[in-house]
Amino acid sequence: MAPFTAYLLAVTGWFFSFGLQTTLFPGVLSYTLNESPDRLGMAQAALTLPMLLILPLAGVVAERLDRRAVMAGFHLLAAAGAGGLAVLLFNGQLSYSILVAYALVVGAAGAFVMPARDSAVNPVTKVAQRMGKPGFTLQRAVVIASLVQFAAQIAGMAAGYLAGRFGPGPLFAVQAVGLLIGGAAALVMPRLHARRRTHIPVLRSLREGVTTVLSSSVLLPMTLIMLAVGFFVVGGGFFVIVPVLVRDGYDGGYGLLAGLMIAFWLGAFVANVLLARHGAVDRPGQALMAAQMVTVISMGALALPLPLPALVVLVFLWGLGGGVAISLSRAVVQEQAPPAQLARVMSVYQLGLFGGMPAGAFFMGHVVDALGPRTASLIPMAGLLIVLCAIALMTPILKVRRVDPG
Repeated sequence: MAPFTAYLLAVTGWFFSFGLQTTLFPGVLSYTLNESPDRLGMAQAALTLPMLLILPLAGVVAERLDRRAVMAGFHLLAAAGAGGLAVLLFNGQLSYSILVAYALVVGAAGAFVMPARDSAVNPVTKVAQRMGKPGFTLQRAVVIASLVQFAAQIAGMAAGYLAGRFGPGPLFAVQAVGLLIGGAAALVMPRLHARRRTHIPVLRSLREGVTTVLSSSVLLPMTLIMLAVGFFVVGGGFFVIVPVLVRDGYDGGYGLLAGLMIAFWLGAFVANVLLARHGAVDRPGQALMAAQMVTVISMGALALPLPLPALVVLVFLWGLGGGVAISLSRAVVQEQAPPAQLARVMSVYQLGLFGGMPAGAFFMGHVVDALGPRTASLIPMAGLLIVLCAIALMTPILKVRRVDPG
């Protein structure tokens, strides 16, 4: 199997399962256990809290160990968690506390998988270049990987639609199988050895990665944008506002939630197809900020009593902007990070996103409980807009040009 193909299969296994979980986890909380918005927010926070605590250390681990082994091992741990939930659901023994425990386990697995996977794309691309694809650039590799990621998530969310018919138990079993396939594919990837400087103390390595990001006029604003997106959009919007809006605003369940998630990621997929056809974006900073403004508008529009077809269209357009933002931000960080610190820098960058998510979910869970999902959506709209304006005025993000280190 070609190295980049194995990498893409590992991405597929993880994100198919992640897409399925995106529907199943809040669905079980909202539609099976009928939990309140504040308890939904706390459980969703538990899903990403390990990222906040573990990601910097996980970046160091990814640099010191064979990344394919890291990916395979934590795919297995996540598969065990999903399989355990399936067994409990089949036996009618699921509870809120068990779901929170599952969230912590899967969140910890994701914290280790993410920097290992994201830092592997650069060396895998270089292997592909040496094997006869000299024009295969890093930005193109990231866009293709994003396309595969979005397609896999869409497939997983589409499978989540079946939970309304068969129940969530069988679907958690399917999620476990997807994770096992992704872990097996990781073992087929080329061996990505640890760097030789393993004698450097762990805390010093952590400090170097954080210092690199904080001292960079490009990496720091990119990380701050991800922090705002994690807090306002993912933690507040996707984790709390959308599931509660489906239940309380449209009297829906698993099917409608899955449909909206599919609409978003289908938009993200289309955006990346267009990016792949367009070629390299010379000013990714400008394109990224424009794409984030689409998110601002979309979050504000959730406050309107839209008919269901209009809501689906809105979420699709939101996905178009989100898809551009996700791919270009990852490409910029990959290009700007020092090669010797790539995994650490990626872990700090991802820490912005996943550090904001649990706080956003916890905060917005209580806000939605008090104000309702529509009024509450104005808060992430205003918050993200303020952050984007500040970064555009105070940093050189709009002047960033493409650099391909490959």
